[in-house]
Amino acid sequence: MFLIQKFLRVMTSVLWILFDGGGDRPREGTTPFFAALKPVIDSLASYGSCGMMDPIAPGIRPGSDTAHLALFGYDPYKYYTGRGAFEALGAGVDLKPGDVAFRTNLATVDERGIVVDRRAGRYISPEEAQEVEGLMAKIGEEIERKYGVSILYKSTVEHRGVLVLRGAVSHRVSDTDPHKVGEAIKPSAPLDGDERAKVTAEVINEITARFRSLSKELEANKRRGSKGEPLINAILVRGGGYMPSIESIHDKYKIRAAAVAGVALIRGVAKAVGMDVYTAEGLVGTKFDKFDEAVKLAVQLMKRYDLVFLHVKGTDSASHDGDFRGKVDVVERLDAALRPYEAVLRENYVVVTSDHATPVSVREHTGEPVPVLLYGPDVIRDDVTKFSELTCWRGALGRIKGIDITPILASYLGLSEKFGE
Repeated sequence: MFLIQKFLRVMTSVLWILFDGGGDRPREGTTPFFAALKPVIDSLASYGSCGMMDPIAPGIRPGSDTAHLALFGYDPYKYYTGRGAFEALGAGVDLKPGDVAFRTNLATVDERGIVVDRRAGRYISPEEAQEVEGLMAKIGEEIERKYGVSILYKSTVEHRGVLVLRGAVSHRVSDTDPHKVGEAIKPSAPLDGDERAKVTAEVINEITARFRSLSKELEANKRRGSKGEPLINAILVRGGGYMPSIESIHDKYKIRAAAVAGVALIRGVAKAVGMDVYTAEGLVGTKFDKFDEAVKLAVQLMKRYDLVFLHVKGTDSASHDGDFRGKVDVVERLDAALRPYEAVLRENYVVVTSDHATPVSVREHTGEPVPVLLYGPDVIRDDVTKFSELTCWRGALGRIKGIDITPILASYLGLSEKFGE
């Protein structure tokens, strides 16, 4: 048995393709997955097992952070300590004990402070991001003199960034992000009686106020104003957290794993569970990403790892924009990038799924199950021939939870340990 398991580990690997927010609801009898022309993925579906998956549990609306923890085989109710820490880790920030990290959005507000665009037009150029970082450094000097708390801000992808507070601080504060347009930025408030939480809330509110005031000086806003583009005149703070202590995926499941991702959050979650993290040219985390180099890298990594996780952000971005055609296009471009490697994929295992549904009609995460596909030379073949929400419910996998995926893969790879005698 040992020799068989060793052989399996050397000869087979898993390519796990994750369409972020890929799940959807039917509209006029179709969904983006159903409408997309994706011959490689559909061919794998026709030779594998399909099903529906609740990323966390039925009816639970997952965040990408909690969903990925579950998919990697970690109970998010046990291991989740806030999104900000994963964002910071994925952005390359070295978190120290006691640091508190937050996820941020650059946003646009009107003269009354009402949010009119939670993403400031979504695209932030590298030059604009650098200018914002300079502004935040200036605000940080003020904060440190006044509160004795140092801050670090780093832009990541598009409108996103991370904010790290270092000092006598706490993650137990409320978000300032109203999570919808048409509402004012919320004041941060302490969530317990700890003095550190009170100071942290005051610091966040000071950052919010100073950013709104000083953003008028940004050259980016002068350019944007002259063109009628959304101004970068607010910063929304949410998801405070600290670095959790997590057993590595190798120690827990005996899996050597790598992740190819362009989004800081996903790189952070992958790093936190002990995956080696890579990125590729063209993979930056937008709906306009190019996938040829990312897929090429992922296939190359399959020779060195038991599992290679490839994250596709564009489906979620298109969903939040209400862009049905754009979501279809992301799926089709990824499938096209797979075509040169179809023979290699046939010799290994392939998983295709989503971390949550983000219906184009809703533009937010929802709690319904998402389709899941498992292909492998020795995986039971069912009669599903198309990967989508409208078809996978008939598959042999049935309805499973996200936390089931990694143990299932470990079993197929011959890496799982027997339970009992």
